[in-house]
Amino acid sequence: MPIIQLRSVKKDYFLGKVIVPAVKGISFSIERGDFVSIAGPSGSGKSTILNMIGLIDTPTSGEVIIDGKNTKGLSDQELTRFRHEVLGFIFQSFNLIPVLNVWENIEFPLLLGKTRVPKNEWKSWIDFLIGEVGLGDWRAHKPNELSGGQRQRVAIARALVTKPSIVLADEPTANLDSATGEQIIDLMKKINREIQTTFIFSTHDAKIVNIADHIIRLRDGTIIENRRNGEDVAEEGAVDTPVED
Repeated sequence: MPIIQLRSVKKDYFLGKVIVPAVKGISFSIERGDFVSIAGPSGSGKSTILNMIGLIDTPTSGEVIIDGKNTKGLSDQELTRFRHEVLGFIFQSFNLIPVLNVWENIEFPLLLGKTRVPKNEWKSWIDFLIGEVGLGDWRAHKPNELSGGQRQRVAIARALVTKPSIVLADEPTANLDSATGEQIIDLMKKINREIQTTFIFSTHDAKIVNIADHIIRLRDGTIIENRRNGEDVAEEGAVDTPVED
């Protein structure tokens, strides 16, 4: 079963009494372990789709199925718990906590609730991630003592610390210079290969698009290209795949 399925998903926003369709009835699937680029110009709907996959926003109609679970009708509490257990987030603005050092920023999501990481393994897992992102000599430093690229490395480790099935990244290289951005992309691709975490990007960055396994291009809220490993993928509508309600 795909790790993510969108089935006939629509999202409308209201500007006064005017309905603005942001996403217009799209369907697609993402396989476990993929490195996915959702690309398109501003206003194409890519951030809206990322927010719906991230359970930050809900569709006007249609279904979002994540890790076999239909998220339609879940309560706010259930959505929060599911988001914490299954999803990790990387933001273009890093969103680190200024008063915490590198190690503490990475640890923080583990303190928020139940995770897949037993408490007696926290230290070794955080130390492993710090090594993976190349910040072993910076673990005691606070965000204002780090470069932009280092801050994004902390954000990547923090997104992975709960061992999520899926990491969502919204323009993760937007605030970085091109050389640092390439290093960050290469790092995420390395982690994708080694840990098999599914990465999904909303991006304008051609480098991310070029190395993605799966590319979904949008225009005006519709899919204009859906290719996986160089081959076209037919859009999937309401298919007869059993899911957990």
